[in-house]
Amino acid sequence: MRAKLLILDLDMTLWDCPDISLATPPFRRVGEGVAVDAEGTVVRLRECVMELLSRAKSLGVKLAVASWNLREPAEGALEALGVKEFFDVIVVEPHPRKEEMVGRILEALSLRPEDAVFIDDNAGMVERVKRSHPGIVALRFGEDITSFCELLERLEGSSAESFHGVRG
Repeated sequence: MRAKLLILDLDMTLWDCPDISLATPPFRRVGEGVAVDAEGTVVRLRECVMELLSRAKSLGVKLAVASWNLREPAEGALEALGVKEFFDVIVVEPHPRKEEMVGRILEALSLRPEDAVFIDDNAGMVERVKRSHPGIVALRFGEDITSFCELLERLEGSSAESFHGVRG
């Protein structure tokens, strides 16, 4: 079975910024996958992110964001980086309850946990999502999956099972 949904965290996962809520909009694009805020703080997409998002869409995989942040800077950065339009659902809320965000995403897309892969750099978030949504493939970025290039290879493998064999 092909993974039908990929849910991504933002800070230290999709991009290298540790807390986009501390950034000062507006953002402006300064290069491919690179933007700066009003104070010059640089935000860079991780390597292979654009390729992954594009390939996922071409395969019919839905894409979503689940992020513990303030909405305005997060969406501003997504827009400036040129990736906002890839996402079917964007849930950005100022609390750490990712399991609730994931639940809303699944409901909005009428999908089951077994259809989804969730990726976050925070081990606690990964565990909470796993506990709340049995059947979901929940991976810690930087440990279970080391890069978006690796994730792209797994997506190309085209089955949800290809995500189960990761380290961790």
